[in-house]
Amino acid sequence: MLGVDSGSRSLPERQAAETAARLIGQLASCSILYKTVDSTLRGHVKAELEASFEASGRKHLVFAPAFPAAGRTTVGGVQLVNGIPVTETAYGRDPVHAARHSALADLVPASIARVTLLDASTQDELDAQVASFPEPETILWVGSPGMASALAPRLLPVVRPASELGPLSGDILVVVGSANSRSHRQGDRLADASGVTLLRCPEAREHDPAALLGRLSRTAAETLSSPLFGALIATGGDTMEAILDRLGVRTFEVLQELEPGFPLGRVELAGGRALLIAMKAGGFGDEDALLNAVAHLRASLPHLEKVPS
Repeated sequence: MLGVDSGSRSLPERQAAETAARLIGQLASCSILYKTVDSTLRGHVKAELEASFEASGRKHLVFAPAFPAAGRTTVGGVQLVNGIPVTETAYGRDPVHAARHSALADLVPASIARVTLLDASTQDELDAQVASFPEPETILWVGSPGMASALAPRLLPVVRPASELGPLSGDILVVVGSANSRSHRQGDRLADASGVTLLRCPEAREHDPAALLGRLSRTAAETLSSPLFGALIATGGDTMEAILDRLGVRTFEVLQELEPGFPLGRVELAGGRALLIAMKAGGFGDEDALLNAVAHLRASLPHLEKVPS
């Protein structure tokens, strides 16, 4: 199984489509071809779907962005976040990548003749629908982590036990790089209740978000250069990617999920020092999600405790 990050959400639309087509074309020989989209339908979804489908050589597009475990459901072809059409939520007001459509049909290119849009209010419902399609190798599957979970049995029919975390020592750095208000409320809870080191971006829109991310990731990487730190938790995929790039990390091992959509992994830094990493999307989880993640790490790792300064 191979996963490729296109980084296309932050690209201009034409470049995003060209990037998607190039990568899908390189992977077209894979038996299962899965194109990810954001569960809140942000980014250049329509342009990337058209380019990806043409490059894939597939006969059928199945589009299911539901991720019920994180409150993203699809009802009557409309994408909902906790029961509300996505464009009417904070994602429709995202200062950097706003959701422009709630109806899946608005994002389907007219050039694609055979398209199936899946409603799903539960993961079991999505699993059953995905499993019902014959000849999965003729389909370009398009969805979010909910679809990935539904496809997993076809890729990995044997469930593997979660990897052991192993003993680590050190402090925990939490970086809130998402402008989503939920992430900031989660940060507030963590700041009030824990002594972890917390970095975060402003909640208000910045004139130059790329420069802001650069400053935040640089500070995080400098902080993590200290051997006092044994774990990093970040909100926002762009945030984690930028920090790992600063650290020179190109590969990591996925260990387990702290909660749906909140994976935990491990990387090796220069010099051989191990670092746990956990990442979630800005809008995932309740207001205690970061607090619970820190508690989980400390409970699982008896030696992962605050190091006196």
